[in-house]
Amino acid sequence: MNRILVAQTAYLGDVVLAQPLWAAVKRRWPEAEVDVLMQPQWSPLFGADPAIHEVLVFDKRGRDRGVAGLRRLARQLRDREYDAAICPHPSFRSGLLLRLAGIPRRVGFADSAGRVFHTQTVARDRTRHEVDRALSLLAAFEIAPGKALLQKDGDAPGREPRLFLDEALVASATLRLADWGLPADRPFVCAHPGSVWATKRWLPEGFAEALSDLADRGFAPVILGGAADVEIANLVQDRCRTLPINLAGRLSLPELALVLSRAAVLLTNDSGPMHIAGALGAPVVAIFGSTTPALGYGPVGSPSRVVEIELQCRPCGPHGWNKCPLGHFHCMTALHAADVVAAARGLLHLS
Repeated sequence: MNRILVAQTAYLGDVVLAQPLWAAVKRRWPEAEVDVLMQPQWSPLFGADPAIHEVLVFDKRGRDRGVAGLRRLARQLRDREYDAAICPHPSFRSGLLLRLAGIPRRVGFADSAGRVFHTQTVARDRTRHEVDRALSLLAAFEIAPGKALLQKDGDAPGREPRLFLDEALVASATLRLADWGLPADRPFVCAHPGSVWATKRWLPEGFAEALSDLADRGFAPVILGGAADVEIANLVQDRCRTLPINLAGRLSLPELALVLSRAAVLLTNDSGPMHIAGALGAPVVAIFGSTTPALGYGPVGSPSRVVEIELQCRPCGPHGWNKCPLGHFHCMTALHAADVVAAARGLLHLS
């Protein structure tokens, strides 16, 4: 095959977890041009990946929304004359897009909403991690996922996602870190208190207590987040005993990744930055509330600890909710900062 498209147009974490898939495709067909289709806000994070020929964007909430936008993008994809498309996103719209693009071989999951548009489908094992589910799509090409992970020399790089930072960004890292107020003389710990879903967010006072405890142990506390996380980041900041460095809303996605790559540990909800940190090898304390790692989206790629409370009502949904369906929110309100700190201390090898 000469040209292959991997289409993953879901959330940031889903795209990060699809990285082993497109890397495996490139290893199987090293001469092929492998393009990856994703939402535009995630694209700056993947431009330096050596397995990707070109990052393409599906602006489904903007320029490409509606039937007209879908058809326009389909024509652009058709002009690229792909031999095959692999779609780990179980979306009707993504499946339709690939069909309209006239790609002759289209592989997706058998339970996908867009399965009618695929030429081949693979059963999706909901008991496995999302990384393994994505890799299982290679079975349509008679490739065993384990074999797909092998390099030419026979060494297996593993199934862990990997992110590649832009060389210019890394080269200017020292100056950038100083501009953001990050210390050069002591390690820092990061907290990412935000999430798209309210029931995935641990309490601000919990993050503040955990950051303050680690600050007492000599680590500089740092709060991260996007523009939508500024409010909750400020709530965490106001509750910290030691004034943290609050970078919420101040960093681009690649800059966020740069900070995470230097962090001693990340305290985070079940969110995209959890997967970014894992793909960069940064230790992760993952706090799970309404969701559970058993859904297939637990931390992977770096040393990690999961902090959660076992409740009969968990998980209450595949993504989360704007408020607790039962009204009590025990999965987060009963989760103690001491447990998060203990998990962080274990990763930091602190007594």
